[in-house]
Amino acid sequence: MLIEVPKKIDLQTHPIFKKMTEECGFEQIDSDSFEAFLKKDGLSLILFVDDPNRMKETMDAIVIAPELAKSCQLIKNKAVICPPHARKLSAIYGFKRWPAMVFVRDGAYLGAVDGLRLWSQLVAEVDEIIQRSPSFPPSIGIPVKSC
Repeated sequence: MLIEVPKKIDLQTHPIFKKMTEECGFEQIDSDSFEAFLKKDGLSLILFVDDPNRMKETMDAIVIAPELAKSCQLIKNKAVICPPHARKLSAIYGFKRWPAMVFVRDGAYLGAVDGLRLWSQLVAEVDEIIQRSPSFPPSIGIPVKSC
């Protein structure tokens, strides 16, 4: 009896990812294009995802984020950051769980939703985030010890 080994998911070529970027208007950004994306006017949603072979929630997030953007007409700009750029840039926002959705307005940080939520909880949390005044993002929290 042969055991079929599951195929690895290639995020860049997966039909759901392609739909998100080609049909739903999510720009794929990286470390080089990140700053330019932040300079866009209006409310922006940035989806940080990890390797779907390591973190299965990635595939859920690439379905949920376009639906969220569609339901929130205020979101003007949408982007997705994939590994390895997502790991590098995530330190800016200090979220602790993956995947994460970061919200900025005119480049200024409003808040983030890290991990997955029930739809009603997600919508309520995003509604609260997008009404906030800009603030500094939380850091990743490095403990300081006395000298």
